[in-house]
This record gives sequence, C-alpha cells and structure tokens, in this order.
Amino acid sequence: MDRELLALCILVSAEAGHSFSAFLPSYFTVQKFADSPGDIEKIRSGYIPALMFNFALGLGASWITKSYLPLLAVLLASAGMVVLYERAIARC
Repeated sequence: MDRELLALCILVSAEAGHSFSAFLPSYFTVQKFADSPGDIEKIRSGYIPALMFNFALGLGASWITKSYLPLLAVLLASAGMVVLYERAIARC
C-alpha cells in the first residue's frame, strides 16, 4: 500500500468518526441524559444519516483511488462508533 492511500484511509476513517457527532449527541451526553425508551429511539435514528454519509464518503474515496481500502476503513470506523454508542445506551 502506498503512503498516499494509507493517509487517505486514515483521514476518511477519522472523518467517519467525526460525522457521528453531526448526527448524534456526544457519547457523554448519551450516557448521562438518555433515560427513556423515546430518547434511545431518537439516538438510534441518528445512525441512519451518519451511516449513509459515511458510506458515501467511503465510496467516493474508493472510487477516486480505485481501491476498496478507504471504504473498508470507513465501514470499520462506523462499526466502532455504533458499538461505542450502544455501550453508552446500555449504561443508561
């Protein structure tokens, strides 16, 4: 793998993590204030636009580089974010 592709994979996976903050409250906020089933449903509804954005980001980067690695990096980062949010919800 060349350096530019590796750097792009790092950047798109970091952006995938950051995009969750655009569509969902912070991890701390979820842990602290989500206490009803309605709150949890609203939080989980933010997964859809975050995952759609991330999938488009990964597809675009993969198309530009002609490599599947940016998409894989984005999908792994997104899965990690969903796991973190689910852990926060479980602590409510």
